[in-house]
Amino acid sequence: MQAEKYPVWLASKVLTTSFDWKKATKASMCDLLAVITLHDSYWYNTYFEDANSWILVIKLDAFWNKVFCHNLEDWPFLIIKLQNVFCSFQEFSENDNDYRVIGSAESILINNARLKEWLSFGQVSGLLLPDASAKAIEAKSVYRTEISTVYGGSLSLVHAPSIEILLYSEQGSQLAINLSGK
Repeated sequence: MQAEKYPVWLASKVLTTSFDWKKATKASMCDLLAVITLHDSYWYNTYFEDANSWILVIKLDAFWNKVFCHNLEDWPFLIIKLQNVFCSFQEFSENDNDYRVIGSAESILINNARLKEWLSFGQVSGLLLPDASAKAIEAKSVYRTEISTVYGGSLSLVHAPSIEILLYSEQGSQLAINLSGK
């Protein structure tokens, strides 16, 4: 990992997957995106922590998210854990570099009719393993989260509603998370 990209404390947590999820705030991606914008934030990394669990590492733009970021000058690191990711697609342009600048992000509920259609297509086309389809049906609510970069890159995740959120200062101190928007 590049030293200038990752503070030492963050590199250590990413490499050893040692984030303290017991201290995380539980919410949905829709709840989070109702309070913050990822616009102009830096998307550092996406990786797996364990089976069907994705971690997003984002350096959150403190200008657009003053209250959530505790009015800090330095941009904090937002760590998001999505459980039960059933399917993912990502594509980046050659202009997306190590610091992918986020243009937009949204998360929407996939209604039951669309979910059944999507699961059927996923199984027939081989995009979904049978156990992923079964887990998606068990989840009852399934969301599709899209994150796009300013250069046309994108990440699309189909996942269960619950996410876990951690927020750290540039120096590695854990910060409180306020989803009330006040």
